[in-house]
Amino acid sequence: MGASKHSNQSPDPLFGPASDDPVTMGASKHSNQSPDPLPSCEAQYIASLDLGTTTIRCFIYNKQAKICGRAQEKASVTLLYPAPGRVEMDPDELWDTFMSVVKAAITHAGLTPGDIRCLGLCTQRATFITWDRRTGVPFHNFITWKDLRADGLVRRWNSCLTMKAIRFGGSLLYLFLRSKRYLAASVLKFMNPQVNLRLMWVLENHAMVRQLANEGHVMFGTIDTWLVYRLTEGKVHATDYSNASGTALYDPYLEDWNTFFLKVFGMPKSLFPELRDSVGDWGTCSAKFFGVPIPITAVVSDQGASLFGSCGFERGDVKITLGTGAFLNVNTGNKAHTSVKGIYPVHGWKDKEGLVHMAEAASNDNGTVIEWGQKTGLYAKASDTSDMASSVEGSEGVFFIPGFQGIQAPVNDSTATGGFIGLRASSTRAHLVRAMLESLAFRIYQIYTTMLTEADHPLLNLRVDGGVAQNDFLVQMIATLTGKPVQRPKSTDISALGAAMLAGMGAGIWKSRKEWLPLKEADQTFHPQFELQPQMLDQMRQWEQALQRFKHWHSSRL
Repeated sequence: MGASKHSNQSPDPLFGPASDDPVTMGASKHSNQSPDPLPSCEAQYIASLDLGTTTIRCFIYNKQAKICGRAQEKASVTLLYPAPGRVEMDPDELWDTFMSVVKAAITHAGLTPGDIRCLGLCTQRATFITWDRRTGVPFHNFITWKDLRADGLVRRWNSCLTMKAIRFGGSLLYLFLRSKRYLAASVLKFMNPQVNLRLMWVLENHAMVRQLANEGHVMFGTIDTWLVYRLTEGKVHATDYSNASGTALYDPYLEDWNTFFLKVFGMPKSLFPELRDSVGDWGTCSAKFFGVPIPITAVVSDQGASLFGSCGFERGDVKITLGTGAFLNVNTGNKAHTSVKGIYPVHGWKDKEGLVHMAEAASNDNGTVIEWGQKTGLYAKASDTSDMASSVEGSEGVFFIPGFQGIQAPVNDSTATGGFIGLRASSTRAHLVRAMLESLAFRIYQIYTTMLTEADHPLLNLRVDGGVAQNDFLVQMIATLTGKPVQRPKSTDISALGAAMLAGMGAGIWKSRKEWLPLKEADQTFHPQFELQPQMLDQMRQWEQALQRFKHWHSSRL
């Protein structure tokens, strides 16, 4: 889990407090304090935070949803690799960067903290931490969604008698009840990016944490939960439905923590935060942090915020985020999506108009492929890739498989690897780059067609966001493959915009989702090039054949 530089409570160097900040969090002495006074209604600016895997951004928006100030620190969050397969984040560093970025954004906007009406948070979901309920001190670093320390547990649980019984029971229930929910249970498998078995790893590998958890002294939280807890000085231990739904410890059908699996895993429910609507009263940032109290009025997952920021309010609206990973999310209305091919039922957000369900599929390697190409010297800047790919008519039979972290839905092979195949002596850097970008489009189309076959409703508008969405070649190829126009907004920081929109609703600046539709701005719409579609689909079939060569690679070489 990575040694904590502050550890002085445990002989185990992998654990111990990760912070010596004398913040008193979680103590009961706060319970009798009167609430902090709220900013005047004349304060109309919104601070929106987007906390990604390696970057924290803060944007200041006005009532017209225009950005007035922003801040981002280069390489603002350092990923730590304390041992093979382990990927962590230092909570001290994350907190310090968070505070620095918020203050810098307010300054960049020419404002003071007193001008900020409210704050909204959108965060990555499956990165978590645990801490002592009595002191607020973390037991370990954040364990990120990229972490593979629980891989042995994942394999053991997927093949154990308990899971075989659950799958068999799901099959029987589906046979009699014909509910797709039980059909999904019949093929249920755990995966490394999910929180459930990584949290179990923590409880199994540290006796003190297990003992304190059984005594009710341990708190669990994803990044949103931990930040709200610190900002409110321990007054609020909560998460919203969208963040909870990404942990695999939550039941999207019952809309509550999954008590069945909590019992199976031996996890006391006291670990888990209260579930709250994404929009509403999330407490107030203590005045000690910014000089004035600032209300927190929205907390939402990054993908939920992105769908909201894209104005994907209708059932069937599709949002494709092209960031470090690629995520395809479909608004499924008030109904949880059921899949047997690795598409997950999660939540987008919950406001006064109700809970929005999403179907989500992911490709873990998207922006990581672009970064890898730059590190290996294929190009100087990521922005060069679109022109390089367009400079050649095709990839000359070269294919690339983006499988650094396996291949997700619908292949679902965590042991797959990545690489090139079909190289010739005449292959150039441009051919390699084109093959890389084509592979990213093929993965999106693979996910999209899977969603089409499983959805019981039509898929409507396609919108893209994220840093990699600036790549014209890639977005145009997605439009041609899907045969649907793809809208790209003027700003690709849609998650931050969505969090700001929700926070503004929570503060009363806007009353409903409909007020946002006239404010939606598209920078460019990419229309399908139907004359190229047959050739691309044929190339896609060849790529899928190449993909078979890269499956089950690591399992035979462990």
